[in-house]
Amino acid sequence: MKPPSLRRRGGVLWPWQFPLLMFAGAAAALIAALLMVDHIGERMIVEEAQAAATAERDYLAAVGREEGLAILIDSLNRRERLHGGGFRYSLTDAQGKPLAGMTGLTNPRGAGNTWRVVQTGADGGTTQWQVVASALPSGARLQVAQNLDRRAAFRAGVFRGSAFAILLASGACFAVGLALNGMLLSRARAIADTAARIADGDIGARVAIHEPGDVFDRLGLSINQMLGRIEELMTGMRTVTDSLAHDLRTPLTRLRGALSRAMAPGLSEAERIAAVEQAQAEADRALGTFSALLDIAQAETGLSRETMTTVDLSRLVADVAELFGPLLEDAGQSFRLKVLPEPVLARTHELLLRQAIGNLLHNASRHAGKGAKVLLELAAHDQTLQVIVSDDGPGVPAADRGRVQERFVRLDRARSTQGSGLGLAIVAACAKLHDGEFVLEDNRPGLRAVLTLRRPSL
Repeated sequence: MKPPSLRRRGGVLWPWQFPLLMFAGAAAALIAALLMVDHIGERMIVEEAQAAATAERDYLAAVGREEGLAILIDSLNRRERLHGGGFRYSLTDAQGKPLAGMTGLTNPRGAGNTWRVVQTGADGGTTQWQVVASALPSGARLQVAQNLDRRAAFRAGVFRGSAFAILLASGACFAVGLALNGMLLSRARAIADTAARIADGDIGARVAIHEPGDVFDRLGLSINQMLGRIEELMTGMRTVTDSLAHDLRTPLTRLRGALSRAMAPGLSEAERIAAVEQAQAEADRALGTFSALLDIAQAETGLSRETMTTVDLSRLVADVAELFGPLLEDAGQSFRLKVLPEPVLARTHELLLRQAIGNLLHNASRHAGKGAKVLLELAAHDQTLQVIVSDDGPGVPAADRGRVQERFVRLDRARSTQGSGLGLAIVAACAKLHDGEFVLEDNRPGLRAVLTLRRPSL
């Protein structure tokens, strides 16, 4: 099965669309910035040029008023020859006849002291001048001009350089976007491929994780944790189904056989009652197995947390010890209890915890052997609480200590005794419900079962 296509609304999301959007966005932003800078720069240049030309005009007008028209004409001709300060000059009499400086700037329609733009022909071309004029007391008119073509050439150079910068920056954004888009699509396709493999039935498929990890790795880690939990539940369901089909076949067969015998004609009343009692015992055994499985399922899924209450574990452990003490004595074993003198308060699922501790003591009574010493102990630490059941019996081989906590698992030597193989599975589920753990250790000799519960703040 092929992985699903990466799509967006309206069609397929091609690899170049995201980089193209980045290119267009970067270009638009740079062009807008260029236009704004050009507008502000143009205004600043014009204002500075106007201020400089106005100052030049006012200076020359003062020369004409104070030193006379002849001195002004001589100064203007000298400045015109040198093109000093980037300005051009023109002086005309009251009738518009040129007296000094550049010709062609005369504009009869222009107001006396206002800025205006005039055009002059030069070598068949047209040149624009920005002119400021002033009238002298003698009636003559002084004009100071700046060539606009130079400013236009300057702006054209700025635009050419900016266009190259925009093209370079936008191209870099496109390349970065293309690489980033390729990486994003590659990581997304990896997750999609994993989903496709799972859809095809490969529940062991996992998303590849890279170090040190980015947002896709964190997403992949979360997906892997979810898939691991799903696989665990599915494996548990398959195990339960297989185990139920295997382990319940015997009691159900015996139940049916006992009922058949009870219904047989010519059976005495005592034999009929015995057959019914056997059927009842087998039914109780089957119901007990189902009940234990239900307790395990509720504990593993966390549904039992809503029934948790604050209890005194010292009192709870003592109560369970009092209940199971006679059972251990009947098995020819010595039993000792070790609890703290002060109350140990904790938020727990009381019924499930009682059942878990009882299962540990019951297992000790059945498997530790006659003459064994059994100890039930409650230990309190800063963050955890521990319920420990230890004995000096034959113990459990190290290779089997993890396996016996699984559902319906019974060691070969335990097959000769009655039981469903769910006792330690309930203890493990109880530990999981309390965010703790359950481990079996070597007691040298014997077995040490440690049920650790996290100690939440009350």
